[in-house]
Amino acid sequence: MAQIHISPQKKALVYTRNFTNRLIHWTTFFSVITLLITGYYIGEPTAVYGQGEAYNTFVMADIRYYHFIAAMVLDVSLMVWFYLAFFSMSHRYWRQMLPTPKNIKEAMEVKKSYFTFKKPKFYSHFDPFDGLLFLALILFMVMQMVTGFQLYVEGLPQNYWWAQIIHLATDWVEWVFGSHQNVRLVHHLMEWIMVSGIIVHIYLQVTKTIIWQDGHIGQMVGGYKYKDIK
Repeated sequence: MAQIHISPQKKALVYTRNFTNRLIHWTTFFSVITLLITGYYIGEPTAVYGQGEAYNTFVMADIRYYHFIAAMVLDVSLMVWFYLAFFSMSHRYWRQMLPTPKNIKEAMEVKKSYFTFKKPKFYSHFDPFDGLLFLALILFMVMQMVTGFQLYVEGLPQNYWWAQIIHLATDWVEWVFGSHQNVRLVHHLMEWIMVSGIIVHIYLQVTKTIIWQDGHIGQMVGGYKYKDIK
């Protein structure tokens, strides 16, 4: 018969994530997953075939549409996140993500804890190691945004006002990478780097939830995680 083992460590519930923070997290998560799936098809269209007659099959058009909608959702989510990170009274945590000597030192301590299983100190929002990982993922998402718009604008009428705005904002990308094809390659490369980063992020949160019993995953649903009481 299975036995239930209760942790002897006394814990207190700490409110760490409000509704806005959790909404941004899950909006970003689902939009990124949608972008990864649809982006894979756009890069490898033989992965899925249409059904029926050719004139009734618009698989690529539909996938590109879903990709664009998810990109718009992600862009709005990132803009809201940036605003809150710098100007909100309760979300202003951008300093915790900077690669300062203090944050790097504490990040290395957290990294060390994954090998020694010695629990690091309590962080109410996210620890410095997660902060640096989030910073990298955000920079990759921004790179995906600008390269994606540069690829997208090629299919728009050049006299369209929306296309002119995108050209003004992203034409420098093609100059930096040398050609339109290089922009496409960078966009695809960033996709797989982000997949790797997401896998690492999920693995770390599951590990902390199981080993440290702090409710790291649960806090993104209910807003609370546990703090040890000495």
